[in-house]
Amino acid sequence: MNEMTIDDTRQMLADSARSYVARTYDTKARAVSLAHAQGCSPQRWQDFADMGWLALPLAEQDGGLGGSLADICTVAEELGAGLVVEPFVACAVLGAGLLADLGDDAPRQTWLPALAQGTRRIAFAAWEPGNGFDPAAINTVAHRDGPRFRLDGEKALVLGGDGADAYLLAARLQGEDAVGIFLLGADTPGLSITPQALYDGQHTACLSMHQAAAGDVLLIASPEEVNARLEHTLHRARVAHGAETVGAMQRAFDITLEYLKTRKQFGRVISTNQVVQHRLVGLYVEIEEARAMTQAAAAEFDAGGAHPTHAHMRHCAAARVCVAQTARHVWEESVQLHGAIGMTQEYILGQYVKRLALAGNLYGGVEEHLERLAAASLDDPATGLA
Repeated sequence: MNEMTIDDTRQMLADSARSYVARTYDTKARAVSLAHAQGCSPQRWQDFADMGWLALPLAEQDGGLGGSLADICTVAEELGAGLVVEPFVACAVLGAGLLADLGDDAPRQTWLPALAQGTRRIAFAAWEPGNGFDPAAINTVAHRDGPRFRLDGEKALVLGGDGADAYLLAARLQGEDAVGIFLLGADTPGLSITPQALYDGQHTACLSMHQAAAGDVLLIASPEEVNARLEHTLHRARVAHGAETVGAMQRAFDITLEYLKTRKQFGRVISTNQVVQHRLVGLYVEIEEARAMTQAAAAEFDAGGAHPTHAHMRHCAAARVCVAQTARHVWEESVQLHGAIGMTQEYILGQYVKRLALAGNLYGGVEEHLERLAAASLDDPATGLA
């Protein structure tokens, strides 16, 4: 497929997502999704499947469309602009992506076509209480029980976990220098699911396991190998979440610009103030930089194949830092340029402010990814710093 065809395909993806959000996802529809017991309307999720978005991250042999990360980011940016609360990145990109990366024939055939069709949802429980956003910090323990395993431990901030049909999680094997990645159905005895809401209203969950029987074992390997596999999947989700955040930033900027074009102070439209114009131009440039960094990270990821490279780790970390810093600046400037109305829930900008404030820390904050960027650069022979 040549570059022009790829550009046309992504433009169609963007247009269809933008049109869907404009037609069906107004403030009232968003409120319905937020109020849903699972934070995700089954009909809305089915709409995503019918549009092909849930199949986009999966390979054709798994019932998917074989889309690239750049394709996924195209859809994610439009969903972010529409302030969509359904867990597209968390479930369709992160959860389904990890199962596709690791699953053998049995779980793949059982789960992946259903995930693409929207009849099931799966979430990855990546983090544990008190361990921040480090997937390698694992205290959950897996005990051998004949040919199977039983799990004890807790997982926190399971994105898309409220209402998911199954969960993927990592646990250390008791008495062994190994880590396993396991699949547990939501109805597994010994598994307790506690729904929680993030401060922008999106739903998440905490998991508690007491002798919970694992349904499938996707991988057992050394801690280093497991962490590398998890990081590869998390890189993809971080980049997609970055694209989603860029969409939210762009919309917050647009709302602010429209407000300043109509709001008057001292008899003048605010946007005619040169200092305000300079601030708006600065924000516009920052958002474009964040978009370009995210697109570059997606392209590098797609070029890297199934295994992470130093280049794509650097691009992912750099994009994440840029997006997090810009998200913070956009919401701060948007609130200041609006005044107090910019912080209210009733005014649409207030909802974007909450989303952007959350996005700056979700999947790890600036400091964490600066460390990742430094580590990837220092370890890479291509930089001459190794």
